[in-house]
Amino acid sequence: MNIKPLFKSSYWMMLCLFTSTYAQADVMPTEPILRIDTGDHVAVIRRIASDDAGRWLATASDDKTVRVWDLSNNGRLVTTLRPPIGLGNIGKLNAVAMSPDGKLVATGGWTDDSDNSAYLFDRASGRMIHRLLGLPNVVNHLAFSPDNRLIAVSLTLKHGIRLMSAETGKVVAEDKDYGGASFSAHFSRDGRLITSSEDGYVRIYRYGDNSLSLISKEKAAGGTDPGSTVFSNDSRRVAVGFYDKNTISVLDGGDLSLRYSPDISGATASMQCTAWSDNGNWLYAAGSSQSGDKRFIRRWKAYDLSAGNFVDWPVSSDTIMFLSALPGDKVAFSTGEPSWGVMNSSGEKVIYHGAPVVDFRSNYEGFKLSRDASKVRFGYLNYGKDPVVFDVQRRAFLPENADGLNSPVISTSALTVSNWKNYLDPKLNNNPLTLKSNERSRSVAMRFDTVGFVLGTEWRLRAFDGAGKQVWEKPVPGSAWGVNTSQDGRWVVASYSDGTIRWHRVSDGEEQLALYPSPDRKRWVMWTPNGYYDASPGAEDLIGWHVNNGKDQAADFFPASRFRDRFYRPDVISKVLDLGTADAALQQANQETGRREQTQSITEVLPPVITILSPPGMTVSSTTIKIKYSVRSPDNAPVTSVRVRINGQAVTVERGLARKDNPADPTREIEVKIPESDSEIALFAENRNGVSVAGKVNVVWGGARSIQSEESLFKPKLYVLAVGVSKYKNADYNLGLASKDARDFAAVLQKQKGRLYGDVVVKLLTDEQANKDDVLDGLEWLKSQVTSRDVGIMFLAGHGLNDNNGNYYFLPHNVNTSQLLRTGVAQNDIKITLNSLAGKAIFFVDTCHSGNALGSAKTRGVADTNGIVNDLSSAENGVVVFAASTGKQSSQEDPAWGNGAFTKAVVEGLSGKADFGNRGKITHKGLDYYVAERVKELTHGQQSPVSIAPNGVADFPIAITGK
Repeated sequence: MNIKPLFKSSYWMMLCLFTSTYAQADVMPTEPILRIDTGDHVAVIRRIASDDAGRWLATASDDKTVRVWDLSNNGRLVTTLRPPIGLGNIGKLNAVAMSPDGKLVATGGWTDDSDNSAYLFDRASGRMIHRLLGLPNVVNHLAFSPDNRLIAVSLTLKHGIRLMSAETGKVVAEDKDYGGASFSAHFSRDGRLITSSEDGYVRIYRYGDNSLSLISKEKAAGGTDPGSTVFSNDSRRVAVGFYDKNTISVLDGGDLSLRYSPDISGATASMQCTAWSDNGNWLYAAGSSQSGDKRFIRRWKAYDLSAGNFVDWPVSSDTIMFLSALPGDKVAFSTGEPSWGVMNSSGEKVIYHGAPVVDFRSNYEGFKLSRDASKVRFGYLNYGKDPVVFDVQRRAFLPENADGLNSPVISTSALTVSNWKNYLDPKLNNNPLTLKSNERSRSVAMRFDTVGFVLGTEWRLRAFDGAGKQVWEKPVPGSAWGVNTSQDGRWVVASYSDGTIRWHRVSDGEEQLALYPSPDRKRWVMWTPNGYYDASPGAEDLIGWHVNNGKDQAADFFPASRFRDRFYRPDVISKVLDLGTADAALQQANQETGRREQTQSITEVLPPVITILSPPGMTVSSTTIKIKYSVRSPDNAPVTSVRVRINGQAVTVERGLARKDNPADPTREIEVKIPESDSEIALFAENRNGVSVAGKVNVVWGGARSIQSEESLFKPKLYVLAVGVSKYKNADYNLGLASKDARDFAAVLQKQKGRLYGDVVVKLLTDEQANKDDVLDGLEWLKSQVTSRDVGIMFLAGHGLNDNNGNYYFLPHNVNTSQLLRTGVAQNDIKITLNSLAGKAIFFVDTCHSGNALGSAKTRGVADTNGIVNDLSSAENGVVVFAASTGKQSSQEDPAWGNGAFTKAVVEGLSGKADFGNRGKITHKGLDYYVAERVKELTHGQQSPVSIAPNGVADFPIAITGK
């Protein structure tokens, strides 16, 4: 029985395509590449590796990144390693290895030049040390020697293995006498190296600094296509998994003779991954075998040959790609979902990072479209479970049973496509369709504009006419699990394995629009191929720009928020489906707003890049510590400042001081004061182009805590600026309850005086007292009052608008909507105040009331608050934001409630209803949960409030209950 795991067949598909186009793909792209980056892998995780101490885990993925996780801190991401990448498969990573001392990470896969290479990185900083040169083809596997000095490289096709120096990056020894690809290499503790190959052989070598001597070569007992081949900790045994058989073989560590085969009862498919526990007591294996709908890790007691001597740990709905043993009888795993995790000796997931992508598999007829493709129905889970409808024009989720949606038409009276569901040989009316060798079909839909259909495959989206002749083909970002065509004959919409839904023109297949719906069921981001985007609160950094820095340096990644002023264009997104192209949408949007298209390349307007050099997780016992870092910036845009936030809070000049730059030394140092607790320190560098992504380091407090510390002697003060406008100078703008909302919000917080806060000071501005100057004076007051121990809160209720450039304005009592710059309160004024508060900053905004009252101003559109929410809650600004609604939703108010729905829920929550678990306190996360559910209840799902806290800001109490 020839059982090939899906991931290996996909590998050979890519290899066929890669080698056929290799000569044309040897130029490293210099222009930025738009990519998804969720902080987790969005494609199959092919390999994982750890250090001997089990502190760090590195994961390598088809998404072209290696991520390094801190296993001592619940699997927290500490570094993303970014080799240079290209289009298509170029840059996909098959292999990763970590030096036993945890200092180095090697990775490789599909490189872009005829001189293939792998890459060696410094684990702590993410800096590329050098390339591993002189490799003839694709890298499948990497392994470090126990002394950290040598790296074994397993290669594809019949290229064999190479032994390389970690210090020089050069080949020191090799064996080319292989009859097939090698997918495994492992060093023993006694100076030997073992490999496996598709030629069926397992080989053992003795190695030295410049030598590699074959000492044993035998056909693997148990199967013809051996997979993972690993020595036991005492080097006396070898565990071999197989791609072609559901069996495991334990071989002698010397002559490779079969010692035994553990019980594989109930194994339904191959288990190509093997690992020994660190103490040698347990043997693990995994792969495609499953129980129910879950692939499992099987664990046997080593050397116990009795039947039933195993336990199965279900961990994944997709193939388990690799196993790595950790100290303490733990084992790490990676999967094709993609997910990764760590199991303890009891079979519990002590660390788990689930797939950050929607699972579009097996939802063929459930993948529905409206006639014009402006609404799409999909399921968050496999088989279309947990379905929802996304409305592109409203940028909102609708109930899954929304009217007017159509399933793909899979066949007609004239056209029948067969063998299309996960097969290599689809047919039209029993005649074979022409695909690439090993290209697997995934989905199909008939066209409405002409006689023909569209086929989604592992690699391509392909359109055929009624005779089966291909009309066009387009490369795709992952398997096309679903495809549908709009009944107006204009769009092909496909759902992909990278978690995206993309709109392609039916005429030529060119992509015009993409959607990434987060599995958290809240966030989403939409974008055009040229990078213009719209995003829900907290979602804009899910996409960004990868910038290569040549072949010998690590690449950079800049989240979309770094270019918000240029690319945040909800108006463009709204026009794409109507106008048919992203270019036409941009042109018309610019004409309507008077904006000019910016032609500068992103590489000409880059912010700085800051890297923390101090080790993460370091233990400190002093509240004054020094942080080492380096910073890079374009030559024409030098760094103008470095900011610091500790646990999300701005550090004042008195608490932080950067030393003078030394041009000959890129290393810098900053001294900061931290609280007597574990802390996250974030550094931001700024130049004329913008602010860097945060460089972060976590420190562990190891000192004693001062009983008479300042924080313990004095309660913080709360300063509240509450603004509500119901009565406007222009009575046409009047609202019913906004001013009462501000009064009620202030009143509920004043009750916290003597409870959580030593004092509560409120500046209340309503109606005629809320002119522009009054509000600006209030902002100045808030900024001047809040100290590092205090909390500052701003509350806005009333109308808001966006100007032609998308900038948000709060409308004070005396606003003239035709003169927003002069009479409105600008987003920037609010941001400058809140991000400079010395203490914690919280912003409540309820300004998305119906635009019908705004008369002529209605042509500018009702305020879209997503932009200001994302801006204020970004890590460099540090503001916790509560918004009454998302995007263009209107906030609802009802006299029966006595408030707007949002304020009613906030007041209730702060009064005690958000005290979940009766702990006596209301935290910002608890308030977020209560407000979201309560507003949903009040408005019957028509209004969706959101709360976003910047990265680094831990949950903290806003109020306490009782006296």
